[in-house]
Amino acid sequence: MIEKKGLSVTELTKVLKNCLNLQFPGISVIGVVSDVYRAEGYKVFTLNEVGSKIKCVQMSTGTYNVAVDVGDKVKVNGTVSVFGKSSEIHILISRLEVLASVSREPENRLKKFSNAGAEIKDINTVNFDFLIKSVGIITSIDGAALSDILAVVRDELPYLAIKIFPAVMQGKNAFESLRNCVGQILSHKDIDILIISRGGGSYEDLSVFNSENIANLFGLVQIPIISAIGHAKDDVLLNHVADFNVATPTSAIQKIVANKNKFEIKIRELENNLSNSIERLLIRKTNEMENVLALTYPPLRKTEMHALSLKTLERRVSEVFHGFLFNRKQKLLQMETIIEKIQKTNKKFSINPVIFTKDKKKVIKSVHGLRGDEVLAIKFKDGEVKAKVLNN
Repeated sequence: MIEKKGLSVTELTKVLKNCLNLQFPGISVIGVVSDVYRAEGYKVFTLNEVGSKIKCVQMSTGTYNVAVDVGDKVKVNGTVSVFGKSSEIHILISRLEVLASVSREPENRLKKFSNAGAEIKDINTVNFDFLIKSVGIITSIDGAALSDILAVVRDELPYLAIKIFPAVMQGKNAFESLRNCVGQILSHKDIDILIISRGGGSYEDLSVFNSENIANLFGLVQIPIISAIGHAKDDVLLNHVADFNVATPTSAIQKIVANKNKFEIKIRELENNLSNSIERLLIRKTNEMENVLALTYPPLRKTEMHALSLKTLERRVSEVFHGFLFNRKQKLLQMETIIEKIQKTNKKFSINPVIFTKDKKKVIKSVHGLRGDEVLAIKFKDGEVKAKVLNN
């Protein structure tokens, strides 16, 4: 039996594409824009109507390249075709006309995607006025994004606690995987911030991050979220739901590095303030002590002055006393000298008598100079007599 040959998926896609191109070479469709995705070279959005929607692709090189935003009512002209990678039907736009533009602030736009119980945070309102010490990371365990993040953590944030939530980041199982991760995160009370990271890709690769369901899902997360999905040129709905969106995984972790640097500066400022406060306190307390000492200064000063006076008096008394002793000593020495002389003189007296004038002021050693009738005192060894000169 000969087995009947079947078409491959790629072959079927090509057949459908050719059929649609032939059947609908140029059509006009009116609808409301949602799920806008911008990438380099093209833009993809969905045209919605109650109960129906179809994707549209607008090439950046098109002649009628008109900017649109979510909520705008537009009319597109183009060709119905099949997107090769996903085999989805889309309209390749040749002309686009905005029929009604709806201008919305980001927070009003996001309310459209929140369900009754979900609260979606304002974009870029978190100031991180606390030190981030733990981070949760939703990413592919085998992706380069995780390696880039861990390299920065190793070099710059050795204190940071990391909890990794492995997830499927594209395909039909991606949303369910992300929902499981969010469920785990909601049960963790020790995570300060959440990073969702994935490398670049096509619109279809990133489509899970561009849905209403993803807005509702991550609107349940109460901790700050950093979205690092795709490249700088990519814009998915998750970027607007997150507190911050960055171009690369490295940029996401650098947000935490910046947080660390800010607190290091703050700590240095607090250290300087504390040092200055201590110095001021010491100065104040020193002044207070000096004031207290000033109150007791007069009595203490008087005591010191009396003590000084006593020491001065003691020194002067000592000087006078030593001077008096010195003088007495000199007189004694003089008296000793006189006594020695007298003793020597007494030895002479023991041999011959000594003749004095009456007043004993002068020793008579010769008859010359004596006057008549002058009274003399003659001292012998055993006594003294007075005599009168009869003639000379």
